[in-house]
Amino acid sequence: MRHLSYAVMLGFCLAGSLPLHRVFHLSLARQVRRVALSILPVALAFIAWDVAATRAGHWSFDPEQTLPPRILGLPLEELAFFVVVPLAGLLTFEAVGVVLGRTDRAPGQDHPGEVSGEDVRTAQYGDGGPRS
Repeated sequence: MRHLSYAVMLGFCLAGSLPLHRVFHLSLARQVRRVALSILPVALAFIAWDVAATRAGHWSFDPEQTLPPRILGLPLEELAFFVVVPLAGLLTFEAVGVVLGRTDRAPGQDHPGEVSGEDVRTAQYGDGGPRS
């Protein structure tokens, strides 16, 4: 069971962040190209660095805490890490923006289906603010 440690940690990251997309009606699913352009270049750079450092013996991965398959000498979980964690960060950042009412769009330029921070507060409290 210990060999699932890294995979389970990544699963918890997804379980905690993926629901934010639906709860706050985020638009990341409609922006696949932007999300990919945000994550993939950095992921590729860090994967290259990870491969080089592992091959040079600077660090290694405990086979008792990772799944057996390896790509370029890295466990699958390490490769997934460079996608899962940034995606969780983007989802969290966007959800906080909704709650705080932050917008980087001109008024009336919201994507269809998005809600504003005011809409969230109205849904929570009925009148747009906490009750005293």
